Amino acid sequence: MPELPEVETSKRHIKQYLLNAKILNIKSFVSKLRWEINPDIKKIFNNTVILKIDRIGKYILINTSNKNTLILHLGMSGYLRINEANVKKIKHDHIIMNIECITGEKKCLIFNDQRRFGHIDFHYTSLLKKHFLIKNLGIDGLSKSLKYDFLNKIFLNKTIVIKNALLDQKIICGIGNIYASEILFYSKIHPLKRVNNLCKNEINFLLFNINVVLSKAVLSGGTTIKDYKQPNGKIGYFKQKLKVYGREKLKCYDCSSIIFKLNINKRATYICPDCQKNKLVN
Repeated sequence: MPELPEVETSKRHIKQYLLNAKILNIKSFVSKLRWEINPDIKKIFNNTVILKIDRIGKYILINTSNKNTLILHLGMSGYLRINEANVKKIKHDHIIMNIECITGEKKCLIFNDQRRFGHIDFHYTSLLKKHFLIKNLGIDGLSKSLKYDFLNKIFLNKTIVIKNALLDQKIICGIGNIYASEILFYSKIHPLKRVNNLCKNEINFLLFNINVVLSKAVLSGGTTIKDYKQPNGKIGYFKQKLKVYGREKLKCYDCSSIIFKLNINKRATYICPDCQKNKLVN
């Protein structure tokens, strides 16, 4: 599933073409992805100009001159690509946005989603934080405001385990299963440790490694496990740099212990038993 680094990589690539471009039209070839697609999307953005392209968590936000924002979520298997205008549609191309770039060149942004768990919607830009997909999101995983006082206040009275806390989009948005395992390994924290038992040094180390892991993954174009592609067609190369995720029964790079897999809330979690010993049993 595309997580923050994959979405950030996609945002950066499409921004080269979309910023200040004119939307000629948006074509939808399905009526529903994860949710029903508002049919007005086909006409409300015609001849509008793209003013800003942003991201929060796993959502790409495209602000336009008609004071509306397009909201894109890639779901489980979705990816974006930029093509020449009138390119032949391939299987699972569900949304095509035709644009005229600031250079006058005509291109199209294509949203391909095999499993159809993604979504496209829009909302008034000024009221974006009230949209049902956005309103409950926590702080972005790469936000400079993600600091000790913020996280300590949230963790202080919670008894959930740290792996689940990292996946809770209402606390920190953008981190998914792959990067949660990696962040915890880098931080030498056991995934079943309860957040109210984390000491100050552990929280600070966690914050440091959230930034390190996510930033490194962005620089590598994200992680391709199965479906994800960058908008330029390349895979994400961070898979080659994963320390624990997907490495069950292989040796830890740091200590040569054998990586094993835990299932936490039906999600695979990879751990080094020696590097991540600090579980506190209540």
